[in-house]
Amino acid sequence: MAKHTFTRYGLSGVVFTLLGPGIFWLAYPAGPFLALAIAEASCHSLRYLSFRHLVFPQSHGFRVSVPRYIVSAIPTTLSGIVVVAMFKNVVGRTTLTLIGALLSVSVGFLWSRFVYKQPGISRQDPE
Repeated sequence: MAKHTFTRYGLSGVVFTLLGPGIFWLAYPAGPFLALAIAEASCHSLRYLSFRHLVFPQSHGFRVSVPRYIVSAIPTTLSGIVVVAMFKNVVGRTTLTLIGALLSVSVGFLWSRFVYKQPGISRQDPE
């Protein structure tokens, strides 16, 4: 089962690695910070649902809660804000999207691995 979970986690990562920057790039004409807000809100909502129902389903003994998911999303959101603030007037739309995507992948992968390995996050706690 661990192999299937890892595969689903990896596939989810690929999908959201492409979807988030794609939404940001498409929404960019509305302004970089609004584009970031739209991309973050839509991607994290969809990613939470995919984690809860497809990647780490309760039927397999996993527990994904909204507060714990938010904790896992904070570093990527903050890194996105920093990237947009630092580079919005320095580089173009596509370059900014690529920088944000690379940083988000790195930070998000490392932070999510840490958060979901903590007791009570990846598997249900005995009650």
